[in-house]
Amino acid sequence: MKMLLLMSAALLFVTSKPGATKVMVCGLVLTLAFAMVGPQPALAQGNPFGGITAIFNTVNQVASNILGFINNTMRPLLEGIQSAAQALRSFLDQLRNLWEQIVWPISEINRARALAQQLIGTFRGLLNSLYSIGVNSAQLPNPSRLEELMRNRQIGDHAQLVTAYQQTFGALPTPADVHVEERNLVDVDDALAIDQLMTLKMGDAAADRVLQAAEAIEDEGTRLAPGTAAMVAAAAYIASVQSQAHMQKMIAGQMRQEAARLAHDTMLLKRGAVFTRESRTKVTELNR
Repeated sequence: MKMLLLMSAALLFVTSKPGATKVMVCGLVLTLAFAMVGPQPALAQGNPFGGITAIFNTVNQVASNILGFINNTMRPLLEGIQSAAQALRSFLDQLRNLWEQIVWPISEINRARALAQQLIGTFRGLLNSLYSIGVNSAQLPNPSRLEELMRNRQIGDHAQLVTAYQQTFGALPTPADVHVEERNLVDVDDALAIDQLMTLKMGDAAADRVLQAAEAIEDEGTRLAPGTAAMVAAAAYIASVQSQAHMQKMIAGQMRQEAARLAHDTMLLKRGAVFTRESRTKVTELNR
């Protein structure tokens, strides 16, 4: 039957006129040829749901295998891990209790912090008010300016200090107005005085730095972590050594001042001897 249809379609294709009819006939011929060559579907024999049942059986078997692997293999491993975790947690709790109750008791640490805060609140404000009390007493413009520069705790105003000192105590006399030795004596006394004033200003600035370091150490004492007290103590020792070094500088300045005073007294004796010699020479010249 398919063969007869195919031959009829071929005859129709040959005898038909060119155009849309020939195209339609050509499509029909190709469709019949493909139907004859292609395989024919076969109907399943027996139960049509057998394949689906087999698939469900396979899925059930795989699920049973997975469940057995979880119960027989994974569960013992998880239970062992849980037991080890509980043992580790118990050990860590015991270790924490050791550090918090015996080595670094939290109650004692909090008590020490409270004491540090109490001492800071009691003394810091009072000491700062004492340090900031103004003791300036000069009344005239030049001495007032000199006193202000002497007590401003600044070390970069040496030129202003020299100017204020000269305006207060007078400038160096000219060679025509004073003997050369007297002029040297005045110059060295002025230099030593200004040097000592600058040393005092540096000492005041260093004292401010030491006080700032002390306050920082006090503040750190209220929030120290256990085990870090040694580091803060080391910082306090360093600040103490620096303070001692500044005190040594101040003592050295005082010793220089005392040496200058002795030199000044010796210079007066020498100057008297020079005056005596000059007077003797003048008297000798007058007696001639």
